[in-house]
Amino acid sequence: MSTSRVLLTTEERGHFQCAIAKRDGRRCFYCGRNFKKRPMRRKTLDHYIPHRIWPGWDVDNLVLACEGCNVAKADALPWPLVWLLLAVYRPDGWELAA
Repeated sequence: MSTSRVLLTTEERGHFQCAIAKRDGRRCFYCGRNFKKRPMRRKTLDHYIPHRIWPGWDVDNLVLACEGCNVAKADALPWPLVWLLLAVYRPDGWELAA
């Protein structure tokens, strides 16, 4: 399986951004800043679960993020997801400290 990213056309990107804005509101998913009040803030599409782990353009895995938050997150798993995975999956002998 190839991990190269498929580039979206301007029309496809606009479609995704509109669908996600309708679902989540016109805010950065990470910092909550409003894109509507700050039209010059560059909004980007971000793969919530990094593209290298969940390749493709499934809307369920896309969020709107300001450019700074998207760059800061990079290819890291978001902490809420990490905590959820740790709570569900514990290899034998692992215990979480109280």
